[in-house]
Amino acid sequence: MKRHLVIAWLSMLGGGVAWADDTHYQLHVDGLVCPFCAYSIEKNVGKLDGVIDVQANLKEGLVSVLVADGKTLDEEVVRQTITNAGFTLVGIESHEPAIR
Repeated sequence: MKRHLVIAWLSMLGGGVAWADDTHYQLHVDGLVCPFCAYSIEKNVGKLDGVIDVQANLKEGLVSVLVADGKTLDEEVVRQTITNAGFTLVGIESHEPAIR
């Protein structure tokens, strides 16, 4: 029984470490006003190389982007992607990886 608990604990610990190097970005976007806007941003930004997850927050005008270990977002590529989707990138912030 104890062996199973140790294995479960180690696998949970390993899962957290695997995410430790992912980088999180906050995109400040003008024009996010409806669920279709959020879907469009999530779909288009989600196609960028290395992107793991995209979540748009309509109320705040923010788009949270999680990028895989070793990958970064090029601001010009992001700006063009956002512009092509019909929105305006106001700013981009990168947050250092953190163990979850």
